[in-house]
Amino acid sequence: MKRNVLTQYLIITASCALYAVGFNWMFDPNHISVGGFTGLGQIINYLLPGLPIGTIVIILNVPLFVLGWRFIGKDFLFSSIYATAVSSLMIDGLAAVHTFKPMEPILACLYGGVIIGVSCGIMLREGATTGGTDLIARLLKLPFGHLPMGRLLMAVDLAVIAAVALAFRSLNSALYGIISLYLSTVVIDKVLYGMDSAKVA
Repeated sequence: MKRNVLTQYLIITASCALYAVGFNWMFDPNHISVGGFTGLGQIINYLLPGLPIGTIVIILNVPLFVLGWRFIGKDFLFSSIYATAVSSLMIDGLAAVHTFKPMEPILACLYGGVIIGVSCGIMLREGATTGGTDLIARLLKLPFGHLPMGRLLMAVDLAVIAAVALAFRSLNSALYGIISLYLSTVVIDKVLYGMDSAKVA
């Protein structure tokens, strides 16, 4: 029986809200990034404060959505456009109404990694992404189908974490970001593939 589309999009919307809270609460105030176009948005927003991070993310995703239309299909693309737009608008909307204060960085990177991992994992399970490196990883999954999605995401996001650290001139930012990235990719794989550690040959 085909999954109810309304239920699918309600779950995606809830995941977008969780993603926005995790990013605005844990990562942005502490200058920590788990990569992705959100990380690039942090850099551009730092250099051009007048541009909201969510809006930047939407603009950066346009070329990727064109590729997604060609290689992945319109159903996946529509859900990803929706997830990208909703999560980006929620990031900007939440930032407009409330400013989170910096917290202990180790707590931010640990809990932020888990929150982002759960939200991205649920979105991927529902056939959507927040665009950016999530979508790049989904495209890479086509030729490298044997690699887990979480590891593909980690490989792509490491470069963005390094760029964020350079922009903020903080090695600690990169080190905390790597911890968050590792946690989020582990959680994504657990959400997608379950707790069973068995491998398929």
